[in-house]
Amino acid sequence: MILDYDMRMRFDAAGSPFLRLRHVHRWVIVVALAVANTSPTAAAPDSPRFESDVRPILSRVCFECHGKKVQESQLDLRTVTAVLQGGESGHAIVRGDPKRSLLLDMLDRQQMPPDSDKLLSAAESDMIRRWIKAGAPADEEVIELPPRSFVTQEDREFWSFARPLQSRLPPVTATDRVRTPLDSFVLHKLEAKDLSLSKDAQRETLARRAYFNLLGLPPTPDELAQFLADKRPDAWERLIDRLLASPRYGERWGRHWLDAVGYVDNRLFDGDLATIYPNEGIWRYRDYVIRTLNEDRPYDRFLTEQLAGDELVDWRNADAFTPEMVELLEATGFYRSIEDHTSEPQYGIAKRYEVVFDTMKMISTSVMGLTLECCRCHTHKFDPIPQRDYFRLMATIEPALNPNNWKHPQDRWLPDVSFARRSEIDQDNARVDAQVAELDKQRKAAEAAKDQQNVARLATEIAKLQQSKQHYGKIQALWDVGPAPRSRILRRGDALTPGIPVEPGFLEVLSTQDLHAVRPEDTKGDSSGTRLALARWLTGREHPLTARVIVNRVWHHHFGRGIVSTPGNFGRSGSPPTHPELLDWLAVDLIEHGWVLKRLHRLIMTSSVFRQSSTPSRQPDKPSPAAVDPENLLLWRMPLRRLEAEIVRDAVLAVSGELNVTAGGPPVMISKPVDGLSREEATPNGNQLRRSVYLFARRVYPLKFLEAFDAPIMPVNCTQRAQSATVLQSFTQLNDSFMLDQAAALAKRVTATAGDPIIRVWRIVLSREPSLEESSGSREFLQQQGAFYADLGGDDDASKLNALTDLCHMLLCTNEFLYVE
Repeated sequence: MILDYDMRMRFDAAGSPFLRLRHVHRWVIVVALAVANTSPTAAAPDSPRFESDVRPILSRVCFECHGKKVQESQLDLRTVTAVLQGGESGHAIVRGDPKRSLLLDMLDRQQMPPDSDKLLSAAESDMIRRWIKAGAPADEEVIELPPRSFVTQEDREFWSFARPLQSRLPPVTATDRVRTPLDSFVLHKLEAKDLSLSKDAQRETLARRAYFNLLGLPPTPDELAQFLADKRPDAWERLIDRLLASPRYGERWGRHWLDAVGYVDNRLFDGDLATIYPNEGIWRYRDYVIRTLNEDRPYDRFLTEQLAGDELVDWRNADAFTPEMVELLEATGFYRSIEDHTSEPQYGIAKRYEVVFDTMKMISTSVMGLTLECCRCHTHKFDPIPQRDYFRLMATIEPALNPNNWKHPQDRWLPDVSFARRSEIDQDNARVDAQVAELDKQRKAAEAAKDQQNVARLATEIAKLQQSKQHYGKIQALWDVGPAPRSRILRRGDALTPGIPVEPGFLEVLSTQDLHAVRPEDTKGDSSGTRLALARWLTGREHPLTARVIVNRVWHHHFGRGIVSTPGNFGRSGSPPTHPELLDWLAVDLIEHGWVLKRLHRLIMTSSVFRQSSTPSRQPDKPSPAAVDPENLLLWRMPLRRLEAEIVRDAVLAVSGELNVTAGGPPVMISKPVDGLSREEATPNGNQLRRSVYLFARRVYPLKFLEAFDAPIMPVNCTQRAQSATVLQSFTQLNDSFMLDQAAALAKRVTATAGDPIIRVWRIVLSREPSLEESSGSREFLQQQGAFYADLGGDDDASKLNALTDLCHMLLCTNEFLYVE
C-alpha cells in the first residue's frame, strides 16, 4: 500500500485557522483497509504514552470539536489510529517528526483551540512533542487506515469536473434545418419549448457577419459582390474558408486571446497617464499569437508552447538560435504581462508573491476556467479545491517565478541570439565604442582648435563606426532561474508565514492519475520540466476543463454569449451551461480532430444556428419566443451584437480607406496629452493608422476612443468584456476628431469612384444598397447641406464634398454600422 498525504489550513468565519487534513494522492489500494501496526517497540520505557499522558491533554482542549459527538473536518483525536488517519487533509501528526506535525504546530502557535482559556501550557506542549518524537507510542493496537479524501465522488461528477463525453445526437422534428450536429442539440431544446430557429438571414447580412466574426473588418463592395454572385451550393463554405485563410483572421482572434491572458505593452505601474514604461520586446509575444493562430497551430501545442516553450528546446547550450528556438522563447511571453512593482527597492518578497498569485489567476481563468484566488488563504468556498492543491499547482511555475531567486522586470529578457553570439556582438561593439571614444576626443580637440575640416571628417568617421555596430533584439521570456525551490504553503496566503512544503502537482478533483508534476522525458536542457508537465496535464485527453473552456470561448465570441455565460468560471459559483451536451460534444470533437480551431469555426459557422436571422420568424400557431425565452438562451434567433472597441476603430478605418494593414512589429505609441485624451502619435508615414491590436496597449489607460467602447482595463486579465450602450459612445462618434477625419477620408474615397455616391457610400459602410426611402432622404440631405455650406462662402465642389462628408459621418454613427446582425 502506497499512501501520500496532504495537509492544509482552513479558516472559520472569524478568520481563525483550524486544522483540516486531507488526502491528495490517490493510489489503488489492494488491501481492503490496512496493515495492523502497533506502536514502535523502539520507544524508550519512560516515553509519554497516548492513553496516560497525551489523551488527557487532547480531551481537555480538542475533544469538544474533534471527539465523539463532533468531528469537525472529519478529524477524530480520540485514538492514535484516528489521529494518524487524520481528517480531510491527511495526517495530523508524523511519527518521529514533531516539526512536520500540523497538530502540534497549530497548538504551539495557539491557533487551536479557539478558546483562549484552553490553551496548552509549556509542559503540555512539550509532552505532545516528546510523544510524537518517540513515535506516538500507545497501548492500543494501531491500525493505519487510508487517509480521508477531500474530493468525493459527488464532486467528481459535477458537470465541469467530469470528463466530457460525446452523447448521441438528439432527435428533432425540423430535420430540414439540421446542417451540422450543432443544430440537433439546439433544435432539440427549442422544440421542447415548442419553439424553432428563425429563418436564414439574407446573404448580405451573413457576409457582413462572417467578415466581422472572423476578420473584424467589413467586406468591401467588391468582396460582397463576389460572394453574392457565387451561386454554387457551397458558396457559404467557400467564403468561410477564404476568410479563415486571411492574415486578418489572426489579428481578430489574437485580440480575443490577448484579452484572456492580459496582454499589455507596458511594465511596472500604470497609474499615471503621463508616464509609460514600455515592456521592450513583449510585442514579439503578440506577434507569436497572431502568427500561430493564422497557421492554425493545434490548440494543445499552442498552449504547451506558451506554458513551457523554453523547456521544449535546449536553447541554453545552442551555438546559434534557430527560428524554432526564438519562437518558443517568444511564446513564453504569455507570463510577462503581469503587473509587477518589484523593481522598486522598497518592495520585498510579499510583492514578488503577488506577481506569482496574479500569474496563477491568469492561468486558471484563461485556460481552466476556474477562480482559484481564494485558495491562497483557505479552501475554496464552492469548489473542492484545498489550499494545498493551490500551492501544489503554483509549485509548477515557481522554478521560473521563484520569489527567493527573483528576476526584476527590467531583467526578464533574453537576446534573440545565442549566448555565444551575444558575447561576440558585445565584444565587437565594445571595440567600436573604444574607437568612437578616441575619435570623439580628437573631434573635441579639433573643435577647440576651430579646425572645421577635421571636425567634419571625424564626425563622419564616428557616424560610420556607430552604424557598423551590431544589434540583437529582446525577447520577454520565462525560464527556470536556478534549481527548483522548496515550495511551501503560505499560511493565510502570507509570504511571511511559510508553512509545510509541497511538491509540484495538480488539482485532485481534475485528475484521475498521478498528481505529481513529473519531469517529462522530452524536456530539453536542464530545466525542471514542471511547466511542461503542467502543459501535458492540461492538454491530456482526460482533463475535463481545457477543451470545454476554449470551445466555450470560441462560441462566446461568435454568439456574444458562451454556452457557459461565465467563461472564466466553470466552477459551482459560475453559470451552468445552457446546452451541456452540446458543449461536451464540441469539446470531444475538438480533441478527436487534433485540437484544430479553424475546423471548429467552420463547424459553428456552417450551422443553421449561426446562419439564422436576428429577427425572429413570426409563427402564429406557436408561442412568442420572447415570452418563452426572453434572454434568447435557447438561441431561437441570432443575437444582435455591438462591435468591440478595437473593431469599431478598425472598421471606421477600413471603410474610409485609411487602414494600414502592415502586420507585426513594435507597437504604435499613443500620446500622453495633459487633457487625458490619449491618441495615436502621428508619424510621417501614417504608421499610426494600423489595426488596433498593434496600438500600444496600456493596462489602465487605453486609447480614449477605445475606452468609450469598453476597451478593458487589465488588472490581471479579461475573460469577458463589458458591453454597454452609453451616451458617451454617441458623443464620441459625433465629436471625436478621429471620426470627423475618417468621414472626410471616406467622402474623398467615394468621390474618386464613378457612380452614384449615395449607393456607393451605403455599399461601403453598411454592405447593402439603400432603400428608395433612404436614397431619397439622402439626396435631400445632400442638397440641404450643400446649400448650407454654399451660404457660408464655399465654392460648389467644396460645398458638395462637405455635404457628402456629413452624410458619411451620419452613416458611421448609425447603429447599423455599430452592430452586427
